Amino acid sequence: MPRYVPGPFLYPTGLGLPAAIGAKLGRQFARVAALHGHGGFMFTAPELATAAALRMPLPVIVVDNGGYGEIKREMQARGDNPIAVDLPSPDFAALARSFGCHGITEPDDLAGALREAFEADRPTLIHVVEP
Repeated sequence: MPRYVPGPFLYPTGLGLPAAIGAKLGRQFARVAALHGHGGFMFTAPELATAAALRMPLPVIVVDNGGYGEIKREMQARGDNPIAVDLPSPDFAALARSFGCHGITEPDDLAGALREAFEADRPTLIHVVEP
């Protein structure tokens, strides 16, 4: 995504959605998107209700790798046996819709889905499954 001002990229591990909501509130006319891993998103999924209530055109991209991939890699790097890091995936698009958001699973045109999400009348969760 093109950057228009210095420093617009924020990387709050595990708190991307609340941070994106705050960024959007602070700069209402800026394009703000949240990018999450599947496990990290599960920490803050209920914040979709807040974004929906505020009618934010906020794309929320969830990259599904089946769990806590980063934590699993750290465990393996230490020589630990990974435990409790492989999570089942809910129907993320349905979850988003249950909060009053748009929900898309595996769009054929990710760039197009993102453009539409920036123009939507509420948040749009875009669920992408890692190959």
